[in-house]
Amino acid sequence: MADGNLDIGQPTVKHKVRDLFGIDTDMEIMGFPNSSDRVPEIDSTYKFDHDTTLAILAGYTYNRRVMIQGYHGTGKSTNIEQVGAKLNWPTVRVNLDSHISRIDLIGKDAIKLVEGKQVTEFQEGILPWALRNPVAIVFDEYDAGRADVMFVYNVCLKSMENLLCLIKIR
Repeated sequence: MADGNLDIGQPTVKHKVRDLFGIDTDMEIMGFPNSSDRVPEIDSTYKFDHDTTLAILAGYTYNRRVMIQGYHGTGKSTNIEQVGAKLNWPTVRVNLDSHISRIDLIGKDAIKLVEGKQVTEFQEGILPWALRNPVAIVFDEYDAGRADVMFVYNVCLKSMENLLCLIKIR
């Protein structure tokens, strides 16, 4: 990815879930003090689903993978994005039913011109970038992913630390 590091540090602002999301709980959640270009826009009219939101917040709090399933149009992706928006947490959506490839996830070698000479340089994909940045990565339309892409994704779920994966199934 060409974005480089987000340079936003770590989440330092403690929020009461009751105040921020309107959910009756004593839970507190950490967020970032400022928004960035990777933070979704806040929808001030959005009503948070109690159970889904608590599951998402537990994923943020304990750095665990969260899987959300439900029918089309029920607000799964929006719920994830609105949690990220309220916490100023960068959120990246990877749509697995599109033409995403293993190269998009992992990266590739590319030939570039540097001072008039051809050099080979690794261009990282979304996963290495996400590992270096505080970001929630949403794998959308999980059930539509191609087998070769899902193999890479499976490795992500099993072995990568410090990466919050939010998975949405139609």
